[in-house]
Amino acid sequence: MDAEIRFFMTPKDELEFLEFASKHIDEIKKGTDIKQFFLVGDCELFYTPTVVENNTMYSGVLEIRIEPDSDSTCKSQLRVNAAYKKLRNWLKKKYWSRLAYINKTKKDKLMPSRIHWLAPDAKKWKESDSKNHLLKLSKTSWMVFEIGF
Repeated sequence: MDAEIRFFMTPKDELEFLEFASKHIDEIKKGTDIKQFFLVGDCELFYTPTVVENNTMYSGVLEIRIEPDSDSTCKSQLRVNAAYKKLRNWLKKKYWSRLAYINKTKKDKLMPSRIHWLAPDAKKWKESDSKNHLLKLSKTSWMVFEIGF
């Protein structure tokens, strides 16, 4: 199973999420960069937190990557799948899903995005200065998100 959910969180939102996550995983292990690993038995979820620099918030992501019928498949596959679904469902229940991105290839037309989620405190941050507070997919991406739809 390969799946991911992308989100925008402030540090306050992240603390709440990590507190919930800690109840469904065995351990959090730091990676070499900002990426972290949520360990569940011998399996792992990949967690990259949202980065906030100046007036821009860059998308975070929670990912699961398990190749079926592979020698490298972990033994705790059912547990890690269940943990991923619990974390994903928690995000979907608590976060705002009506984001739109500005499509530069279609004359800056706003297009709905159904795979990006905005945390409550991050939504307040964006609304407090919607013109200057930017939500972007990454530092190199052209995708800029707005609250909409």
